[in-house]
Amino acid sequence: MEKSNLIFRINQLVRAIEQTSGLGDLDISARAILNFIGEADAQSKSLNVSDVVKGPGFGTAPTVYARLAELEQAGWIKSEPDPHDGRAKRLTLTPLAKRTYARMSADARKLLSPKNA
Repeated sequence: MEKSNLIFRINQLVRAIEQTSGLGDLDISARAILNFIGEADAQSKSLNVSDVVKGPGFGTAPTVYARLAELEQAGWIKSEPDPHDGRAKRLTLTPLAKRTYARMSADARKLLSPKNA
């Protein structure tokens, strides 16, 4: 595969998985927030709701709270009391989200394998 086409193939793969997994039903803002939570999870960092509200341009606090509620209702994230701060809610990916991202990663690795280069 030509390296200049790799990014387009990866985007195509991600969009296909988004559509079949239900991620495609989320608006761009909700997907950006989910990716932010997923990136933290991949680095074994925990995020609280306030971390997302202060995050990189996700919108106003009411918008972020609405998107977090949407993600939780759709089964992508769960919130639970932070054991270190009873006032805070910690956010984690659900098994559904972890499986979906693992599938994206596995398929991307296939595209990057030497036999596809």
